[in-house]
Amino acid sequence: MFRLRALASLPARVRVPLPRTIASRSALQYTPPRVTPAATLARNYSHASTRPKTCPSCSAPLPTALPVCTKCSYIAPIPESMSYHEMLGVPYEPNPFVVNVPQLKNEFRAVQTVVHPDRWVARPPESQAIAAAMSSRVNEALHRLSNPLRRVEYILAREGHGGEETDKLEDMELLMDVMEAREGLASAESPDEVAEIRTANDAKIQETLQEIEQLVGAKDWEALRTAAIKLKYLQGIESAAAAWPAVVHDH
Repeated sequence: MFRLRALASLPARVRVPLPRTIASRSALQYTPPRVTPAATLARNYSHASTRPKTCPSCSAPLPTALPVCTKCSYIAPIPESMSYHEMLGVPYEPNPFVVNVPQLKNEFRAVQTVVHPDRWVARPPESQAIAAAMSSRVNEALHRLSNPLRRVEYILAREGHGGEETDKLEDMELLMDVMEAREGLASAESPDEVAEIRTANDAKIQETLQEIEQLVGAKDWEALRTAAIKLKYLQGIESAAAAWPAVVHDH
């Protein structure tokens, strides 16, 4: 009792305060920093390294993904590693089959404004030659990517799984459907009959396109080759139907 009274009589400046209870323990919890996976870093670096954002000659921002500067007229050949997608400003990953065709055409026009040979007629012959070659490759990029069949064939070739002209359809059920559709077109006597064939064929095309998108996303190249052959035959029917009553042979 005496000791308690002695402590109470001490001056305030020498009193030792009792420790306060921490209101929230979460304030002391350690949150580890978010680490970007090495694969993501490598992918981002690889993508950025093939798309310079500034001119290596004058440091001005480049108007497109191509090594062409409209400010100082710098121009260099397109890197061999650059995909058609990147030339037209659309991503190759995660699924190169998925493209927005209207956006693709808008990007194409923007790129051709920069690289068209008419823009380089007053420049040195070397620059003119590079611009002509570049314009041709950009045309080829649009030609390939704007059509689903040509697009999937390009993807397969780029991934090292290109097909051959002699590749045949091994799905017997679909092959019978293809033969039946062609016979129907050969014997059709009215546009309505042709329209009915086209409608049924278009449903198969849409189903095949969905299959192709999934296979590209899964990088199942062998199965994709089979699906691409299927699409080739189905588009052959569409071409024949669109040309009716003219006789159109298989692709």
